[in-house]
Order: sequence, then structure tokens, then C-alpha cells
Amino acid sequence: MNRYYIGLANTCHDPAIAIVDSTGKVMFAEALERYLQNKRAWDVQPDNFNQIVQLIETYCDPKAEFVVSTTWNFDTWQVYLHQLYFYFYLGIEGTKSIMQPSWKQLLSHQQNFDWLAVLQFTALLKTGRNLAFQMRSRFNSDRILFKRYRHHLTHAATACYSSPFTEAACMIVDGEGEKGSLSCYSYRNGQLKLIQESTATGSLGVLYAQITELCGFDWRKGEEWKVMGLAPYGKVNPELYNLIRSLIEVKDCSLKFAPPRQMASIFADLKRKAAPASASYWEVVDLAASGQKVFSDVMEELLNNFYKLGISDNLVLGGGCALNSSFNGTLLEKVPFKALHVPSAPADDGNAIGAALLAYYDDHPNESRQPSFQSPYLGSAINEKSLHNLLKFGKISRVRHLPGTVHLEAAELLSQGKLLAWVQGRAEFGPRALGNRSILADPRSPNMKEEINKRVKFREEYRPFAPSILHEFGHKYFENYQESPYMERTLSWLPEVREQVPAVVHVNNTGRLQTVKREWNEKYYNLIEAFYEITAVPIILNTSLNVMGKPIIHTVEDAISVFYTTGLDALVIEDYLIEK
Repeated sequence: MNRYYIGLANTCHDPAIAIVDSTGKVMFAEALERYLQNKRAWDVQPDNFNQIVQLIETYCDPKAEFVVSTTWNFDTWQVYLHQLYFYFYLGIEGTKSIMQPSWKQLLSHQQNFDWLAVLQFTALLKTGRNLAFQMRSRFNSDRILFKRYRHHLTHAATACYSSPFTEAACMIVDGEGEKGSLSCYSYRNGQLKLIQESTATGSLGVLYAQITELCGFDWRKGEEWKVMGLAPYGKVNPELYNLIRSLIEVKDCSLKFAPPRQMASIFADLKRKAAPASASYWEVVDLAASGQKVFSDVMEELLNNFYKLGISDNLVLGGGCALNSSFNGTLLEKVPFKALHVPSAPADDGNAIGAALLAYYDDHPNESRQPSFQSPYLGSAINEKSLHNLLKFGKISRVRHLPGTVHLEAAELLSQGKLLAWVQGRAEFGPRALGNRSILADPRSPNMKEEINKRVKFREEYRPFAPSILHEFGHKYFENYQESPYMERTLSWLPEVREQVPAVVHVNNTGRLQTVKREWNEKYYNLIEAFYEITAVPIILNTSLNVMGKPIIHTVEDAISVFYTTGLDALVIEDYLIEK
């Protein structure tokens, strides 16, 4: 009998679901925020009551057996003690985060502490119930097994099983796991082995969240991106750097926070010196730069220590801290590792794939895994009926059906300076749009970044945009070019090309690039190639198809909503081109 493996990412934020078939192939993976159009989908179960039926009918045989695996593994009483200990150190108060110096002060700010603890309890205790209920009531099946895996192990499985390596050293760095925020693994011939698990209090993810709050942003909304984008506008302030650096200590491959009273005192100093209550983001650029520098230096020290263990020259990074593309792009210049892999979804949503694959390999312990490129295009496709209804009832005057040539028309519009929404195939898994749910523009215009932020994204003017580049031209545009299929690293532009593409050159002359190959995404490759034939520039500006505060679009209706409520000029959905 066939057996399917369903992985559920069940942290209290960024829930996701993945489906692996009986051969070990990832059939589907998607964060629930897309389906619900609810950013980060806090306190929502990954096995959505209605969506799960649709997914089983689309990707599985409902009469088969199912193994449902989750991404945390501890009992309820352990959860309670863990949360109590963790939130003592996190010390959340109201909507701002500060380090509390004592239990008495922590308990006096119990409201938000209780809220976060309850959310994690809910995620752990209820995950899988919707799926089980629908299997029994809708499909009359009780052939379901449940498994739980440790949080960092699912991170490691997601990262290593998607890598091009047969052997690697894997480090997971995030906010927290069951025992700590950092774990080290050896990966060899498809087998993961835990080398070291930090049980100390330190957390680089928590520290970066604190810096995010001090800069006036909100880590609950995932606004660490804003700190990373703002940092190049500032300068590292030695006093601020030393204060932040004194908060966390590196010892071998573990992290330890300073004592709580000391942390409270340091954060009070930081608030006074760098983050006044009325500050705009332009007033905290040095704080952002100093915080990013501390992050990079701590990661560099950890990875140098990790390399000394002699596991491998290949490095795999996972966990939320692996989303720091600014550091990722400089990593191979700073540490002895020779090659780096970061998956398309290294944070908690990506763990859905890890959990499903761990269950699969538990059932197939002798099966060898062949390294290959893991496509990020694992999400939902556009509903054909919805597209048909739009064309039939939308009364759109300027719509053309251009099978086989839509990319040529789109490239021409881009070369004319038009802002284009581009919707093709299946959605990307992970936080970045990679050419299937994207807003695209001409990178040659010096005003393009300002125009998109003002007319479409409605976000801060300093936020940078990413370049998608044809792989064969990478060395002609970037210093120390590295393939970056998932926009996972930021590289420096060569001086002689920066003026060609000012819209995608950040203030520090870097770009968070996406490498595009024909075999990875043929339609997107063809579009960029057509743009190159018109402009002699093999690069287009690529940003996610959404407005600030909303997830990337999920449906035809979402795409139309963004199109007609922003300054976009044209929308391509599959082979249809709609213009205003």
C-alpha cells in the first residue's frame, strides 16, 4: 500500500505543510500565510481544516496510509518549563522587548508572556487534529501514524536534503529549539548525526529580535529584514557595538547571554543612547549597522570554531538566522568553508519539508539520496477556473492571450519602464519571490526603486530591491560571484557595472541576487533573455508580488487586487497579458 508523508511546521508562527510521496519526492510545500493571506499566520494550525481536504485530493490517494510528522518533540510539562525559562530571558513587555533583571519584574509583565506561551502550547497540542478529523470523516480512513521530531533536526533535514552535497557540516542557528538556539550536525551519505547541541541561554535570533525592536520595528511581523536593509546607511558605532557585543558570549559552538541584570542595564543604555522613543528609522542607522556587525562577528566566530571540528569543507546553514543574506554573501570570504548551501525556506516554515523527509527516511533507512537541485516551486498553482471567470466576467478591455510569446511582450514593456506583475506556474516555497509571484521592473532606471516603493509596495524608501540575473553573466557583474538560486546571499557589484543597473544596487554597492538558469525556471529565464536582447542587460529587478504588511499573493483574486489598487502597469498571468 502507498504511504504519504505529511510534514507540519507547528511553531506558533509561520505554519506550513509539506507532502512527500512514497518515492521520497516533495510533491507540495507551502506556508499557510499564503492560503490565508495572513502575514506569518500567528496561532494558526498548519493543517487548515478546509485546505487539507483539497491537498489530499490533489496530491495523494486518500485510501493510502499517512505518516504525519511535526517539528517539535517534547511533552507538555517540558513545554511549560521551557517557555518559562525562555521568556524569562526574552523578557517581553507590552509591544517592546527588554531584558528583565528579576523574576519579580518578569511576573509583573505577565500578559505578553502568557500570550506567547499559550500560542506555543496551542501549536504543539492541536497540530494534526484537523487532518485526522478530515481523514476519518471525509475519507473514512484511520490509516494515520503520528511522529514528532526535534525542532533543529527538522531544520537540518530541510537544509541538508535540499543541498547539492553528499557530505557537509550543518549548523542550525535560530531563536530557540527544545534546549537551546544552536545545533551542529554532520551530514554524510543521507545520514544526519548530531555533533553538538548548545544548552546555554544565548540566542543570536533573540538578540537580533531585540535590535529590531530597539530600531522601532516589530520582530513579530518578521521585520528583521528592515534592520538588515537599513544597516548599510549607518556606520558601526564603537560604543554601541561594544554594548551589544557584551550581551552574548561565544564558547566553542555555543552561545551564552550575559546575566539578566547586566542585560537589563545594557539595554537601558542602548535605548537612551541609540533608540529614543520618537526616533525615525533614519536616527537609528548606526544602531542597525552596529547590530548587524555584531551578528556577523558572532556568526563568523561560531563558524570558525565549527570548521575546526574537521567535519567537511561544505557548509549547510539552517534556522531563521540563515535568512541574513548580508552575512551569507560574505561568509565564504571570512571562514575556511569552501562551499555554502542555504535552502529556499531555512526558517520555521521550511521545517515542514524536513519533518516529512525524516519520516520517509525512517521508513527507508537504506535508501541513498542523490544530490540534486531542490526546486523552490512547490506551492499552489493558479486556479484555471478563477482565471477563466476573470476573463469572462471581468470586462477587461486590454487583455491579450499570447501563448509562447507573452515573455517577449513582457520584456518590451519592461524595457519601456513599465511596472509588471508576473504570475506563472507554482508558487515559491520560502519568503522570497523567485520569478513566479513577482513584481518586475527595469533595473537601469535610477528612479525605479523610489517609484516601486511609492507606487506599489508602499514601504520605506530605503528598502532595496533584488536583481535576477542569468547565471552565465554572473561573473561579469559580481565580485566573487556565487550561485544564489533562492536569493539567499548578498554580493558586491563590480564597480564598472554599478551605473548600468542603479535600481538594484544598494547603498553599500551590494545586491541580493537570484541566479536564474533555464533548467530551473524556463519561462523566467526566457523573459530575462528577451530583456537582454532588447537592452543588452541580462538582469531585471525582482520583488515579491504583494504590498507591505501582506503575504505574497496566492490566487487570481489576490493578484487582481494588488494590480488594481497599486501603480502597476501590466499583469501577466500564465499566457495572458492585462494592461491598464
